[in-house]
Amino acid sequence: MNDELGNRIKSYYEDPARVLLPRKTWVVIRVDGKGFHTFTKHLERPYSRPLADALDAAALFVASQMAGFALAYGQSDEYSFLLSDFGRDDSRMWFDGSVQKIASITASLFTAGFHRAYANAAFAAFDARVFAIPNRREVERYFLWRQADATRNSLNMLASTHYTHEELLGKSATEKHDLLHAKGENWAKWPADFKRGRVVHPAANGFAVDKEIPIFTREPGYLNGLIPEAD
Repeated sequence: MNDELGNRIKSYYEDPARVLLPRKTWVVIRVDGKGFHTFTKHLERPYSRPLADALDAAALFVASQMAGFALAYGQSDEYSFLLSDFGRDDSRMWFDGSVQKIASITASLFTAGFHRAYANAAFAAFDARVFAIPNRREVERYFLWRQADATRNSLNMLASTHYTHEELLGKSATEKHDLLHAKGENWAKWPADFKRGRVVHPAANGFAVDKEIPIFTREPGYLNGLIPEAD
């Protein structure tokens, strides 16, 4: 059947809005919780293990659905996924590299996986952004940045359980550590994944979550072993 109207709509409007990622590159999809400040306001602070476990479960579910999955890094209410189409010459990017498809399906899968794992009546939603990174060293820098953000977030979250916003305003990281020590609190003694984040990676039986990841700058071999090499 010749669908002239459908072909017109697609060629005039849908196709020009279709953005494709470049082939043979590294692709990052970062998923973030939408309005999670409100969603988490009744949870245990500064760290909710049930929430972190549900985010991990969602990441594992997404990883199992992705073509070209390499690793995922999670902290706070976000997860960053890395995939590529390196390998055989005929390797294809997930959904042919369609930005709209990758972003919408990743966000949908993550939201579904989260709600399947998290026993809470409240509704949570996640958005996703997608972009290509041109070289392997920049991919490494991306994950260094996200881990640095995790460390900063965890310190701020812990400090905010003992001090008001006004008391912490303008304080450096060192000063926040000193303030915590004054309350008998030690950030260093908190779980590693609270301070440094978590990594989902391929494993013998599918995928696994590493909750004891190193500081990436101190052990660069950890990331280097997970980031794919270019063809």
